[in-house]
This record gives sequence, C-alpha cells and structure tokens, in this order.
Amino acid sequence: MVPSVRVEVTGRDAVVVHPEGEIDYSSLEPLREALLDARIAGVREIIVDLRQVSFLDSQGLAVILYAHQRQRSAGGRLVLRNLNENAYRLLDVTNLTTVIDIDHGSVTPVQTRGGLAGQAGPRPGVARR
Repeated sequence: MVPSVRVEVTGRDAVVVHPEGEIDYSSLEPLREALLDARIAGVREIIVDLRQVSFLDSQGLAVILYAHQRQRSAGGRLVLRNLNENAYRLLDVTNLTTVIDIDHGSVTPVQTRGGLAGQAGPRPGVARR
C-alpha cells in the first residue's frame, strides 16, 4: 500500500489526520507535511488516527513526537487515536505513553510490564502506565 494521509477538518481549530499504510523512514513525508500544515494553519488540536496504519517505526514515532512538541509549545495538543497493539507497544517501550496524549477508549489493550495497558490512568482520555 502506498502511504497516504487524509486530513479531516472537525472544527474551527481541530483536525483529524488519517495516515494509511506503513509509517517508516521511506514513507514519512506525507505524515510530516500534514502535521506541519495543520500547525501552520493554527490548528489547536490535532488527532492522529492510526486505524489504517499497518506499521509504525521509530522514525514515524519521531515525526509524531516532534509534532506533539510543536503543538504543546504553542498551547495546542496532539492526541493519538486507534493505536494497534504494535504501535502501543512501541510507545510503551519508549515511555512515550506518559508524554503523548492517547485516546484511552481507542487503544487495543495489550499485556505490558505493569499489567494491561490502557487501564485507568490519572487523566480521563489518556492512557498511563
């Protein structure tokens, strides 16, 4: 599958970014551009819906983390939604589940070091370990 990204405007200051396919070193540009375009447009909330992502590597995660940092520094927010087991595991291993907001209701529960991932966390809507 050729990587692509669809952007859905959900409000005056909100978008949902829908990447598809594999997000790795060779296919980062569509996602990077969509996240940068949203930031330049002044979007306050970016939701990255990973439902159609079959693979996410550390380079893809770096693009998401960079966008998250840019959003936070501008008073906005980036949220990950519909993580599959492998994507959640990558965030958990890198300890980014405590940094990046995750839509708790859309995480596929997986067994992690501390029990089931995606169980109740300190903030509603955000998965914590």
